[in-house]
Amino acid sequence: MIGTGGTGRCSRRVRKNRPSQTAILIARSTYMLSRDPDLSRLIPPGAGEACRRFLEAAGLPRRQLEMADRAWFRSFALFSERFAIPGVSLHYAARKRWLEEAARQALADGIAQVVVLGAGLDTLALRLHRELPGVLFVETDHPATQEVKRRALALWGELDANLKLAALDLAHARPEEVLAALPEYRPEADALFIAEGLTMYLQPEEMDAFFAFLRRHAGPGSRFAFTFMEPQADGRVNFPSATPLVRPWLALVGEPFTWGVRRQDLPRYLEERGFALTELAGADELRQRYLAPAGLAERRLAVGEYLALARALTPPNPLSPAPSLPPSPGERGL
Repeated sequence: MIGTGGTGRCSRRVRKNRPSQTAILIARSTYMLSRDPDLSRLIPPGAGEACRRFLEAAGLPRRQLEMADRAWFRSFALFSERFAIPGVSLHYAARKRWLEEAARQALADGIAQVVVLGAGLDTLALRLHRELPGVLFVETDHPATQEVKRRALALWGELDANLKLAALDLAHARPEEVLAALPEYRPEADALFIAEGLTMYLQPEEMDAFFAFLRRHAGPGSRFAFTFMEPQADGRVNFPSATPLVRPWLALVGEPFTWGVRRQDLPRYLEERGFALTELAGADELRQRYLAPAGLAERRLAVGEYLALARALTPPNPLSPAPSLPPSPGERGL
């Protein structure tokens, strides 16, 4: 979890000494898909095993994890999604693929710092830091969630010097303070910031302060890859296909959705905060890029969370013509 240190209040309050329940949910989903002969095509090599180790460190019984090896259990789990968010497991996998491609492109373009905000039990930085020892990777999240990852990596023995796990508790620190404590991080150099499944937990004023933080503590060529959701007709932020069970569960674990922006408003929103939208993807794009090549084009995919890539405007904070949005594909979500 990440906050912005502004006057607002981040709604995603991970309970004290308890890791994020959504982080555990997504790690379980990733591991389950990695055990499926067909769906594992969406999971990068090593990601499933890393998630298993994180889940073991979080205290999940080994017997529960071994259930993922059984075809009937995987089928039942995917079927059960229709009572919450239909197709959400494949959505998680596809959005991770999109963000990894954005990261690899940034690294190929010469960016040598990657900061994963609210990293949860994600495996991107873990996998890439071994592949690219000359790049600095920083993960931030709530101390309870980071402790799970630290325990797993301590047993695994795979944490090299270019991967930093930084605990960030909003009640006591700001993200700039966390980065300032890392001598390896260079605020004058370009960086890629990644916020997967994070912005919907912030308040509007926290989002404003967050973008100000990005502009002050990274180079002029920095990029921001993030996911976001749109307000629905009733003004609430949610997946359009979510059942009534989702909001009470999110409230129960202390992680309700609070912030969203409409796709047509995103270019101007970013522009006013010193960034330009360069890429936008939704369910149809994810299906075409990842599910179809894997022979999974007809599988159900959750609709309603989008991925965006933005670049910092140079010089800081000018207003320039907003980029045009990709044509709306209808986001049909089979």
